[in-house]
Amino acid sequence: MTTIIDFGKSLPTSFSQSASLPVLSVPGSTILGQFGVNVATNGAVQLQATVGLQNSGITSSDIIFTISRNAMNICSIRSSSPVNHLFDAVSIAYVDTGIPVGYTAYALTVSSISSVNPPSVIGPIIFSGLSIV
Repeated sequence: MTTIIDFGKSLPTSFSQSASLPVLSVPGSTILGQFGVNVATNGAVQLQATVGLQNSGITSSDIIFTISRNAMNICSIRSSSPVNHLFDAVSIAYVDTGIPVGYTAYALTVSSISSVNPPSVIGPIIFSGLSIV
């Protein structure tokens, strides 16, 4: 049986068009959310994120979403932004295991790996984690 230990979230914007953050090019990055949870012995953290993107150009841009645990990258997801002012919501799910017992901090960042026409994060920005045993 699964037991919920803790829940953490970062919800700076929950609606489309409610944010307007530029996506910086590598090696820079844009922080989208941060939170912390307590982790028990042999625990895991189920992480979920939804991020809205919009691109003003006619070509797609490649971007990388990175999830960090205690300032160490643990997961990277490559995606492409939409074109011609279209909106796209990117969903991310990851289960983090092998975590030390105690408080653990998570962060979600995004970087553009295309030098031409990087997209903007326009909302929603939702990042959450469920600590379970």
